Amino acid sequence: MRSLLPSVLALLLGALLPAHASADTLEVFHNLAPNKFTQRGELTLTDPPAYSPIISDGFPPPTLPDTDAWAQQGDRSQYAVVLRSQKTGSLVHLAAPRCRLNGAARPKEVFVVHAERNGALLHVDYAVGSLENCHSRTLVDVDGFDTQVVVRRRMQGPTPELAAAVSIDANTGSEKAPEVQKSFIMKYWYYIVPIVLMLLLTGEDAPQQEGTARR
Repeated sequence: MRSLLPSVLALLLGALLPAHASADTLEVFHNLAPNKFTQRGELTLTDPPAYSPIISDGFPPPTLPDTDAWAQQGDRSQYAVVLRSQKTGSLVHLAAPRCRLNGAARPKEVFVVHAERNGALLHVDYAVGSLENCHSRTLVDVDGFDTQVVVRRRMQGPTPELAAAVSIDANTGSEKAPEVQKSFIMKYWYYIVPIVLMLLLTGEDAPQQEGTARR
């Protein structure tokens, strides 16, 4: 019994913990250099969510495999971001005009992650920089991002209370009075009465037949 106790406790804790306890992590790749996608950070979809930039320490950042063709064939006027789920490996493609990065060494960006209650990813909205920056000719080397992450989980909406259907009298055009709900006996008395009479009559014949047999 003692050996089973830890397993039982683990199952109970797993059932009591929220569905999004095992949060997904999204690896963030981008084409700041237009010819390749490199990793610049990670989004952790916890409550609250968090963004962690990649610190290179002199080493080149990881690159997203099989994306050389994207970088070469893609629109160079677009700043592209690719999110890769560590749980499923699925990719989410995001993009914004590259000119929105002008004029700020650390452009502001917002990731709005829409997910199921259990953490399954639905889609992501993305915004970076400002449209006014596209009218600026000041080019600044981007040295990072001021990142905000918002996670919106799908919630069960309230159940509407439906009113009973209204019956209208075709002759008068007024609303009919609601019908009184009948009990089971009131609805099916014509089936019940014959059965009860049959049982009563057969119950009276049985003692008479027993007395005749004794004589």
